[in-house]
Amino acid sequence: MEETNNTAPTNAGKGLGVAGFVIALVALVLYFIVAPIAGLAAFAGGGMGLSIFWTILSVVGLLLSIMGFMKAKAGNGKKGLAIAGLVIGILATIMSVKLVLAVHTINVTAGDTGKELLEKMGEGMKEGMQQAIDSLQNGIKEIAPADSTAH
Repeated sequence: MEETNNTAPTNAGKGLGVAGFVIALVALVLYFIVAPIAGLAAFAGGGMGLSIFWTILSVVGLLLSIMGFMKAKAGNGKKGLAIAGLVIGILATIMSVKLVLAVHTINVTAGDTGKELLEKMGEGMKEGMQQAIDSLQNGIKEIAPADSTAH
């Protein structure tokens, strides 16, 4: 009797592996845009929602990669993208968790200082705009006095 060896690669787990890889890669690449935005928002008392969302996105990419790897391993499928998604997903998740902790630390440390700074900036801009409007009105009055009548 001859034994047959069914070791031909299959497509098992391929879709999950690709999805996990893509989501993890997006989470990692766009992290470098999201992190500064969340950091700046933290000074104003925000940024936590964005950083938590980014952590969830990273974890989803990681979990899909794990599921794709497990399915590929069980079904003798190709594991390349799933492994790449695992590595990238782990890195993105670690960075995103650190972002959440950093935003929390900034929120606690800055407290109301960031809010006060934004309020003062807003007041200064309002005063500056009012001065510009007053100056413009005075300039118009000098050019065309209100009591002059042209006949």
